Amino acid sequence: MGDLSWKDFLNQAKQFYEISQNLGDSWTLEEKDSNEPNTFLKFSQKIKCKAELVSVEYHVVYSVSYQVPMMFFQAHRSDGSLLDLEEAWKLFMPETKAIDLYQILTQMDHPVLFRPFMALHPCRTAEVLQQFGQPSSNQILTFVSVYGPHVQLHLQNEYGLSKDI
Repeated sequence: MGDLSWKDFLNQAKQFYEISQNLGDSWTLEEKDSNEPNTFLKFSQKIKCKAELVSVEYHVVYSVSYQVPMMFFQAHRSDGSLLDLEEAWKLFMPETKAIDLYQILTQMDHPVLFRPFMALHPCRTAEVLQQFGQPSSNQILTFVSVYGPHVQLHLQNEYGLSKDI
């Protein structure tokens, strides 16, 4: 477990999306075209940051280089302006040592939309996913469950109870 082919990512993303629909959750499956890696899962929510609500849009995208799911996101203030990298660090990872932040949460171009997004670096994702022993039947579900809380993205417990996986 860990390494994921594009075909497996696509099948598991569709399965994750179906579970979301069955649970009445608001994930969407975005398909730019049928080429690798132009399909991704998207979720939006508002989170409290100091005295204002911040709108966050999350994308679970296939990393061609690492062959794992990868988390991209953008956070906007109520006036529409984007949080910069340092503000994202303070909001999402306030306890992390400054020296480690670039290795965990960084800014890079989205592989499908080709514009800057915040991203959780995928270099250890395969290793982390392999630590769960018996292979998950849906690595995307496992990935979002493990990595999502680091950027205030929490799945309903019912995702893990779904008979669709």
